[in-house]
Amino acid sequence: MRTVIIRKMRRGAAKISQYNIEGKELQAFLGPLETSIIEVMWGSKQPLTVRDVYEKLRRRKRIAYTTVMTTMDRLYEKGLLDRRVEKGRGGVLYVYWPKFEEHSFKKSAVHEVLNSLMENFGDIVASYLVERLSSDEKEFKDFKEKLEKALRRKGG
Repeated sequence: MRTVIIRKMRRGAAKISQYNIEGKELQAFLGPLETSIIEVMWGSKQPLTVRDVYEKLRRRKRIAYTTVMTTMDRLYEKGLLDRRVEKGRGGVLYVYWPKFEEHSFKKSAVHEVLNSLMENFGDIVASYLVERLSSDEKEFKDFKEKLEKALRRKGG
């Protein structure tokens, strides 16, 4: 089992400590259930209770309420969800919402992984990017335009 630690950084970005090279999309950073939960949270326009999330997830697959509750607590501990306590019919309950917008989280996670790769293998990463980009004309053109734009902003 892999452990992914996500800490909140300054300026509202998520800090990714581990990356699963075999994971696709969000599952490169989160487990399958964490991914399902955070996607439900991003798809909601309002904060949700554990029960709300559980009801949405159980339509897709068999899952225990306590598993959803524990996973949402872990996402809170990792800094991906925020929560407040409210009084409900059965007593006290937590209401959750995402700390990061989907695009913001993904961008932050990718930056963390690429920064780590550049710090540890800068020359190899740069060589790979040149090789990769030169093999696809459209990808190369898009990258070149972004690079030129960035250089103009920096005054270079």
